[in-house]
Amino acid sequence: MGVTRILDLMVILLLATVVLLPRPDASVKPALVLEPEQRARVAELQSTLIGRPEAVDASLELANLFLDGRRPDWTIATVTAALAHHPNDYRLHHLKAIAYADRFEGQPAFEAAERATALCEQRPPPAGAPACGEAAGARLALLTSTLAEVAKVDMKKQPYLAKEKIFKTLHPTFIPRPPAAKTAPQAKTKPAKPAP
Repeated sequence: MGVTRILDLMVILLLATVVLLPRPDASVKPALVLEPEQRARVAELQSTLIGRPEAVDASLELANLFLDGRRPDWTIATVTAALAHHPNDYRLHHLKAIAYADRFEGQPAFEAAERATALCEQRPPPAGAPACGEAAGARLALLTSTLAEVAKVDMKKQPYLAKEKIFKTLHPTFIPRPPAAKTAPQAKTKPAKPAP
């Protein structure tokens, strides 16, 4: 019995070695494609949030870095954890909307943008939440109106329809310059000759 058990273990170890070893042509890529300084900053922010999960500034910075690194799912996880401590911070809802839009999920993106806009327009701002400036309000209004167009569109299956609706909302606008005031032409004067 002991010999067969040893043989069974050897077969299992050999099988595990074959299954677990990577293929020779496998390429290894980093999970987060950022500059080394940014990756170090991600590690710092994550360690900060482990000790102080309510640190909203660290959550915002980390979520933005995850968006830069093309990790919208990590952004959503970071923002969702921060919303447990700061449910009325429009900036967190704004980042959540962008992350869902980056994942081509129109309806949750629209809902998050709508919530961010509602919080931004509240006067006075909710207790413990930052005030929303005019520029942030304009960006949120534009984002919300754009996401409203694609909220019911499956962006993964109908990307051209989504693109058409987005361009309909974000159409370029031409604003002409105001006419210049007409002034009388000035007489040309000759430059003075230098003294010898």
